[in-house]
Amino acid sequence: MDSSPPSSAQPNALLQIIGGLYILFGSFGLISLLKNAALCFAPLEGQTGLMAEMMRGNDSYAATMRTLFLPGLLYALAQFISGVGLLRASRLARKAAIGCALYGIVAAVFTGWLTVSYTLPFTLAYTLQQVKNPDMLNTTRNITLASGYIGVALGVLYPLTAFILLMRTKVRSPF
Repeated sequence: MDSSPPSSAQPNALLQIIGGLYILFGSFGLISLLKNAALCFAPLEGQTGLMAEMMRGNDSYAATMRTLFLPGLLYALAQFISGVGLLRASRLARKAAIGCALYGIVAAVFTGWLTVSYTLPFTLAYTLQQVKNPDMLNTTRNITLASGYIGVALGVLYPLTAFILLMRTKVRSPF
């Protein structure tokens, strides 16, 4: 005799995919934030890399990055936990995932503004200094700008798509 719940109690496949993506992106966020904690909270003088240079050169950007650390950590944790809940067909997890998607949209718009206002100009200037062939300057500029804007668009697209799909998809709990 089959002990699995009836098919109507099986979690929706779309929710399984979103749950898996929430676990993946939540895990990536947690690892990235923990790995970069030193960048936000240790003295910048001894640190190397493009991000450390950018934070040293712009106090308001550095303060913004430090301020966003805790909300980013909580968001990544909530995304991971709601992803696990979606895999378990939890109605509460669906609500939490919708909240994560809404927060993700707002955070992506703000991050996009930071990228366009601070990160992209700094990265563009740094990248163009590295180009030795004058014929490659325009191509390098275009690729750098395109990749930055594509990143911003994808950053908004993912939580927006997740929100739309979560609002249209119901969780079928086996309980």
